[in-house]
Amino acid sequence: MAKTGDRMEMPDGSVYEITSSTADNDGEFVEMVFTLPAGSVAPPPHVHATPVEEYEVLEGKLDVMVGGDWKTLGPGDTASVPTGVLHTFKNRSGATVLVRNVHGPAARFEDYIEHICTLTRSRGIKSAMDPRIPIYLSMITLQYPETLAPARARERIPMTALAGVGRLLRFSTVP
Repeated sequence: MAKTGDRMEMPDGSVYEITSSTADNDGEFVEMVFTLPAGSVAPPPHVHATPVEEYEVLEGKLDVMVGGDWKTLGPGDTASVPTGVLHTFKNRSGATVLVRNVHGPAARFEDYIEHICTLTRSRGIKSAMDPRIPIYLSMITLQYPETLAPARARERIPMTALAGVGRLLRFSTVP
């Protein structure tokens, strides 16, 4: 289980550092600082069943989509995503972005991020261009419906199909 101070490094160079783990606050929230280099993999548009998600840009510029509307956030800017609202984010700036992110309640978000990090490392995935990335991300995401879920058919159908391809190829999400 992830704890405060853990740093999870992804194949795309992004880093997720836990600054307040669920163990520190009885699962009320998890707080992380995301370091997102240019070209980092953005999550597909998704919703959270229970958590409210908050972003605060510490350095750089981050594009955030909430409910279909895109907005560019700079240092000190914040965005809040209510429960059940479609959202995503992207670093389109060409420079590294630092973002404070909070999910409350935590809904296993830190477990989800840790699972992705541990699995990609154990499979020797070292690049965001590895063709296994979308398959593994789809398989893992569908295992955490309380954490995040694809809300629209245009994300749900390909994600379900890619997870099926992973099962046919006998990919395992056990690190």
